[in-house]
Amino acid sequence: MTQQTLSPLQIRPRRFGLGLAIITVAMLLAAINYGNNLIFLIAFMMIALMINSAWQGWRALSAVQVRVIPPGMRAAGETGTVSIELDSHAILPPLQVDAGLDETAAQTALSPPGATIVAMTLPGEPRGYLPLPEMTLETPYPLGLWTVRRQFSPGIGQWVHPAPIEGINRGRRTESDDTGDQASLEGDPTRLRSYHPGDPIRHVVFRHYAKTGQLLTRHPEADHERPDPELVDYEAFAGPRETRLSAMTERLVKLDRDHQPWVLRLPGEEDLTASGSANLAQRYQAALQRLARFGRERDDQGFDHVPSGETD
Repeated sequence: MTQQTLSPLQIRPRRFGLGLAIITVAMLLAAINYGNNLIFLIAFMMIALMINSAWQGWRALSAVQVRVIPPGMRAAGETGTVSIELDSHAILPPLQVDAGLDETAAQTALSPPGATIVAMTLPGEPRGYLPLPEMTLETPYPLGLWTVRRQFSPGIGQWVHPAPIEGINRGRRTESDDTGDQASLEGDPTRLRSYHPGDPIRHVVFRHYAKTGQLLTRHPEADHERPDPELVDYEAFAGPRETRLSAMTERLVKLDRDHQPWVLRLPGEEDLTASGSANLAQRYQAALQRLARFGRERDDQGFDHVPSGETD
């Protein structure tokens, strides 16, 4: 969770407060005209009430601390949820949280006294690491005469990966296709395959490496070992960039669901390999983040720039 820096407070009279102020001014004019001390007393009491109400609302909102819980990763076009934690040394006043979203999303959420978590719905977005919308906290506390408001920028982003859509694979290649599984030349009941990170060093065939420069490992055929990682290669898929990324995401989703190893290959980036059960989940998140940001330009704050006109 990240603590936010809030902007200076703003205070504005509400309709009820304006009406009360007009009545107070009228009472003062009448008291001056007729010299009525009782009307003076009542008018000054109303002025004191309005001042105290503004001070109480200002004080209550100043004491509120806001933390935005980073939202989970989601697919492009899907709605998401962001949670906001509100904390105060005193009892929380009724707060309204407004993210300025479109009408199809949950624009506001009311936090009653004592509540600490407010969940808001995020609309569907194109892929990328995108900034969360600026938000506004406001309260009419305590009498509804004034609206005390302050804005804040969450300062964190939301991960939106390509929507997993099946595409055309022009020819799936795996790492074993590059080097080839081979039967052991020495007649042992083993097979040779390319070296993968995590393979025992005692299985490395250094004699073959000395002759060919190709690093292979020997594996007994009876071992129930994991299959070779499947290569999810950008160049192996057909179509424009967004179509390819969606197809690659769909393939990764299936491989992760089946707990199968894989290698992600994107132009201009190092291969990302998930070959062991211990790192599959971590590498899967990293792969989706790479797919989300591939080809995107970044702004000064580190968020991705989505070209105008691109839909979700």
